[in-house]
Amino acid sequence: MTALAAPTRTAWSARGWAIYLGWVVITLDGSALNLALPRIAADLGAQAGGISWVVDAYTLPLASLLLLGGSLGDRIEAERLFRIGAIGFAVASVACALSPTFTFLVACRVAQGVFAALLLPMVLALVGKSFDDPTHRSTAVNLMTIFGGAGMAVGPFLGGLLTDTVGWRAVFWITAPVAIAAATLVGAADREPATQHRRRLDLTGQLTGTAGLVAVVAGLIEAGRDPGAPLTWTLLLGGVALLAVFVLVEYRVKDPMMPLGVFRSPGFPGAVLGGFAFQFGAYGLQFFLALYVQAAWGASASTGGLLLASFAVGTILAGVFVNPYLLRRGTRRMILVGSGSAAAGTLLLLGAMTAQGWWVLVIAEFIVGAGTAIYSTALNKTASISLGAASAGLASGIYNTSRQVGQSVGIAVLGAFAALADARAGFIIGIVLITLCAIAIAVIGMRTRDHNIASNGKVLALETRK
Repeated sequence: MTALAAPTRTAWSARGWAIYLGWVVITLDGSALNLALPRIAADLGAQAGGISWVVDAYTLPLASLLLLGGSLGDRIEAERLFRIGAIGFAVASVACALSPTFTFLVACRVAQGVFAALLLPMVLALVGKSFDDPTHRSTAVNLMTIFGGAGMAVGPFLGGLLTDTVGWRAVFWITAPVAIAAATLVGAADREPATQHRRRLDLTGQLTGTAGLVAVVAGLIEAGRDPGAPLTWTLLLGGVALLAVFVLVEYRVKDPMMPLGVFRSPGFPGAVLGGFAFQFGAYGLQFFLALYVQAAWGASASTGGLLLASFAVGTILAGVFVNPYLLRRGTRRMILVGSGSAAAGTLLLLGAMTAQGWWVLVIAEFIVGAGTAIYSTALNKTASISLGAASAGLASGIYNTSRQVGQSVGIAVLGAFAALADARAGFIIGIVLITLCAIAIAVIGMRTRDHNIASNGKVLALETRK
């Protein structure tokens, strides 16, 4: 055991708290904002369909720059990039709260997305870099799930309540102090030694990879508005072409930004695919339902927040009471149990197509939230350790890129179905697609096996079955 693996660095250290608060910042921002969107459109005079840019302007740079952010984290101190991302996010949040026009708000959301792309991969990377003891690492990953669930629980309720009372601008104010606290705590923590071996800067790979992701995500966003438009297909095809060039560059360059060999690491490809399905299904569901209960049921923002809060309650309770037990049984079992629960919960939502079925929605959301907490903890843990501490930033960047692209696809596809004239048909199709995501994660779980990495045999890592 190295000096960095000293038992004094536990999951409850200053670094641990920085990680959890950084995670809360990301989850709280998205969950609180969804229910404020109609009021923002009304107050700032956004044109029909334009309000989605409040979400898209954040998602586009976030999803496109995560890979770059993860790569940068392995070249410079992870703590330094974490602080830059957290402080920048806080400043951008304040600017959003003070926005005088819709255009200014969208520009500030772009800035939020850029800084979030620096912060988010460092959250998971610091888990892999900071806790060499497997038990502490597993505890830290599970605590991320619990704190993230708390952010999602507080977000819809607080966002809806603030929107209906103080106003939508307060939704942006609440994330700033949390981000500053995270930056302060990671600065107070004992720091990792500087990386001794620095690779050359892969400028061509960074440019082609970032441009390709920007084009693909933008194309997916446009597909949600007009799937047949020439701009949509131009962006999608151009993005795919740029990503193909990126792969060729990474195959030939001496010091690639994303070494292609990482996808031969046991468990990592499954975690990446699972991350895509996770974000499409779990976060896409919250976006889908937030629109549905307000449009089809006529619910207010605060009422919608209360209805959706059971998802996060399920996440927290599963993280506190179920995950500690399942972590001792292995990540394969966690994926199967969690995805099975999530699939059952989404199918139960088919009984909540009208406002009279609000109680079915609350129960179903609780079940989906619990299932998501179980399988996402296994996926997060696998992604954080699959490539080792030296490449933790890269692993987190790839994994979170897959997640955010999954969210972009989910918002584009589910948003289109939520806007169908036949609300009942749109609801059914959306729920079926979300259920298929949970089934896909179950298939990943069935194709995996557990492998002991802890001396005490309590903590297991995921490997791909040969």
